[in-house]
Amino acid sequence: MELPGPDSDVSVGRDPAPGVGLWIAVVVSYVVNPLVLPPAVYGLVLGHVGAPEGEIATGVGIAAFFLAVVPLVHVGWMRWQGRVASLEIRDRRKRTEPFLGVLAAGGAALGAIVLIQDVGRGLLMALVGCHLLNTGLLFLITTQWKISVHCASVAGALGTLLYTRMHVPGTLLRTGAVAEAVLLAGAVLVPLLLWARVRSRAHTLGQATAGTVMGLVAPYAELYAIGAGMAA
Repeated sequence: MELPGPDSDVSVGRDPAPGVGLWIAVVVSYVVNPLVLPPAVYGLVLGHVGAPEGEIATGVGIAAFFLAVVPLVHVGWMRWQGRVASLEIRDRRKRTEPFLGVLAAGGAALGAIVLIQDVGRGLLMALVGCHLLNTGLLFLITTQWKISVHCASVAGALGTLLYTRMHVPGTLLRTGAVAEAVLLAGAVLVPLLLWARVRSRAHTLGQATAGTVMGLVAPYAELYAIGAGMAA
């Protein structure tokens, strides 16, 4: 695990103050990162719509491989080559290649869902489509301004699960212990990660807040529009 160094953040420009808070912020940033969220979200969504265990495992596997393992290996390869200073790629000017890699992997995930997924196929395709759209939006914003991808991702996961809870028939995310645990986790992790990104000086408060707002609003609005269009 790497603590931020003097050249780790072009947009913020100051080293973070040392201390326990910094270590906590770094740990939170590594644990709650964009790569671990899609498999968890897809598994919960498939469980909500009543998919059998095999279908849930397939959906989680697709998300884990294409949206987590492939991007992680790509960034790890860039880190091994010395082209980036850390797995977080704090310099936004070096994020073009990873973003393009995520877009390509997301397109492959969409193809895999069409070919092998059954229960919840349409919903998973909508989720991957939103993932691709929002990745593209984050990429465009990042070319000009360092919006927080971490915050957008964790807030986006919460926004997706809230949409599923409120608009998709099912029980897992609507009632019971799992539903309450998901809401509690989201209520804790979204502000915690925002704090962590600012505390570690990976982002300014404005950048972290913008990512959080985008994550909460964009997936919910996109999925709602898709649902309304399919119902019309």
